[in-house]
Amino acid sequence: MSERLLNEIKESEKEAVSVRETLTRSIAVDDEGKRMVMPDSRGLEELMGKKRVRLYLGIDPTSPELHIGHTVPLRKLRQFQELGHEVNLLFGGFTATIGDPSDRTATRIKLTRAQVESNMSDYVEQAGKILDLSPTAKNKITLRNNADWLSKLTFEDVTELAANFSVQQMMNRSTYKNRYATGTTIGLHEFLYPLMQGWDSVAMDVDLEVGGKDQVPNMLDGRTLVKNYKNHEKWVLGTRLIEDPNGKKMGKTEGNIVNIRDLPEVKYEGIMTWPDSAIAMGFELITSIPMEQVEIVKELLAKGELDPMKTKEALAFRVVQELDGIEAAKYAQEEFNRVKRQGLLPRRMREVSVAKGTNLSSILLSSGLVKNKEEALFKIAQKSVFIDNIQFGKDVVWPANAETIATGKKTIRNIRRVVIG
Repeated sequence: MSERLLNEIKESEKEAVSVRETLTRSIAVDDEGKRMVMPDSRGLEELMGKKRVRLYLGIDPTSPELHIGHTVPLRKLRQFQELGHEVNLLFGGFTATIGDPSDRTATRIKLTRAQVESNMSDYVEQAGKILDLSPTAKNKITLRNNADWLSKLTFEDVTELAANFSVQQMMNRSTYKNRYATGTTIGLHEFLYPLMQGWDSVAMDVDLEVGGKDQVPNMLDGRTLVKNYKNHEKWVLGTRLIEDPNGKKMGKTEGNIVNIRDLPEVKYEGIMTWPDSAIAMGFELITSIPMEQVEIVKELLAKGELDPMKTKEALAFRVVQELDGIEAAKYAQEEFNRVKRQGLLPRRMREVSVAKGTNLSSILLSSGLVKNKEEALFKIAQKSVFIDNIQFGKDVVWPANAETIATGKKTIRNIRRVVIG
């Protein structure tokens, strides 16, 4: 039974999209256990039956990479696309220069317009792994950039916009409240971010906004503004986040999630590092297997009737298959077995070119395996750095005949081939 089920998971067809699944699958719940479809899912369902709903998802290009967490709301957008609604994918070309303060413990580093433009240069290609952005799409998605309207607002416009909210409303949000309580600086410009995100809804005159549950307060600001400026309702749909067992979001800021553009075997390895408790969540949020199968997996795992390792392998295979294709998934599975179980080197490794006589810590930094020199020295001191699979605890000069450097053993992501040049 278990082996057959896992094989079916790898091979099963994508579930046909329905209104019910769209308004229930991967939807977050609030503290009272209610789904985050506001003001109510019944009203949204009725609206979807009456008209072609105009909706959007906004993504701030604060990094060149979209990660697996982005695929959760992107999948929700794809469901609305397949149901025939008017879908907009919005890139925050203006808001990214300020940075979303939601769930932040400190002010984000401001990005320049040039940095933002560079970051989002490949976003369409990456989002196209989930959405149908092809020229032949039956229901084409509109791509937008909020710099087109936010950059044109005058100081008078911003003052009028700010009059729709109070300082008390902003300070009631945990992200500000916690920082204020600890004496951490809150920039005045950070109060403007939710106003700008809210104005996006007005500028596009949408009926619905989709986003992660951490975005719900900002999305509700947009609901207020649509009511005030457009005199109609705007629905808000909050999706679940990919979270660790402690409820902490996994993402690019946290550094514990895989990117859409990672090699298939890197994505596979990344999923395999997830805790067993995240398996069922993974099937629901980042695959399109039928929810009936997700519920069966959840039940059998709880009863101890499914091997967590084999089930996680099925999850990793399915995720890679849906993003990169079946052959890529087979290659990723084979590569994982070669490296993790046979102790062989990955067949595909990034190269780093260094000068003769370069220290180990400098190579770690230039290879991108660490963020700074301090982290490099810490990893060396912790003896978590390996040269040709031999553990090193000192910041030595790179050995003449050595070939690879890695942080951790038997790794696909965290290994580099070193070339002396």
